Amino acid sequence: MRNLLVLIDGLADTPQTALGGKTPLEAANTPALDKLGQAGRVGLLRTVPKGQPPETQAALFTILGYPPGPYLTGRGYYEALAAGIALGEGEWAFRLQLISEKDGVLIDPRGGGISAEEGRELLAALESQAAHAHVRYVAGYRHNHLMVVEGTDFKGCETHSPFGLTGQPLSQSAPTGPGEEVLRKLMEEAQLVLARHEVNTTREKKKLNPANAIWPWSGGTQVEAPGFKKTFGLDATMVSYSPMFRGVAVATGIRVISPGGSMDLLGEPSGRMAPVDPGATEKRLTETEEIKRMLESVRGALVDSGLVIAHFTQPDERSHDGDAPAKIKSIESIDRHFFKPLAKELEKSGDVRLTVVPTLMSRVETRQHDERPVPFLMWGQGVENVEQLTLTEANAEGSRVKIDDGTRLIDFIMNGL
Repeated sequence: MRNLLVLIDGLADTPQTALGGKTPLEAANTPALDKLGQAGRVGLLRTVPKGQPPETQAALFTILGYPPGPYLTGRGYYEALAAGIALGEGEWAFRLQLISEKDGVLIDPRGGGISAEEGRELLAALESQAAHAHVRYVAGYRHNHLMVVEGTDFKGCETHSPFGLTGQPLSQSAPTGPGEEVLRKLMEEAQLVLARHEVNTTREKKKLNPANAIWPWSGGTQVEAPGFKKTFGLDATMVSYSPMFRGVAVATGIRVISPGGSMDLLGEPSGRMAPVDPGATEKRLTETEEIKRMLESVRGALVDSGLVIAHFTQPDERSHDGDAPAKIKSIESIDRHFFKPLAKELEKSGDVRLTVVPTLMSRVETRQHDERPVPFLMWGQGVENVEQLTLTEANAEGSRVKIDDGTRLIDFIMNGL
């Protein structure tokens, strides 16, 4: 028996007045998911332990069967692993955003929509002009990058994601706690470099927001996680575009596949790693293209893996944009281009058990994650079909299956429900 676990960030939500009291999932036309749910089992799952902030990293470890507490170092550590960077003793990796600010207020956490080429140029400038040997910048894609700092213990330092801070004074959410002075100084120095860089002066002439500041957040240092195969006895493969998901896979010994065989999107201009091939990262895929690449890679991974984990982010991104219609469209695209063709193949093979889980509830209304349990479905051999429910939030609430300890899900994935 092979197993396929499909994680869909942001699939679950709360009812929307603009949608007539329906959630985006309820409003979406999802015939393939509906059929799978009615032929399988729908339930309610808590993906983050009670009292734990609703963060993606905690949810992922929980779903994989790991009590998340010991492994919740910042996502910067796991994204560094995805980039092939093994942190040394005393090194911390931070997620680094190139942002747009004006008069101390955050205008755009995505740096005005800078291109991949512009992002690489700005990070190369920061690396070349860094005043401190203990800092190195890792160029990623567009506004998403990493910063590695050596020689400072940031344990207990509080940082914030910039994606919920638009329109707010940055000083209110600046780093606080151990090492804050190091991060604040780096932010000030970077602003001087970026403000006069040709990329930004050109953008300003074109009336575009400049990527004129950096925002480090979610710093992490090395932690040891037990191997997934040794713990659960399964060869597993992760198929994801997300550096954080791929990094968690690396940390737990899960094989990693970039969808469609695409290259990882991180490289280091300092020369300590091979540079990124510009032609491999410049073209942005449409949502449909991303989904089709996921399907292609999942098909290949199922050939020789006991568990394949496929990860989608599109509905969550639309939630953070506050765009319910776009979220509905994303859900429908995943149903049409992934689940519809896949379901036919799974029915024919007869030896794959499928589980579909929203990693976290992600609300359009607040543009933030929510701590509430999420609906999930399981289909295939060993799954008792008794209620014939479609996958919706309301149906999950009323179902007989409720898993309050999310770390138990991995047992049901392997053994049935």
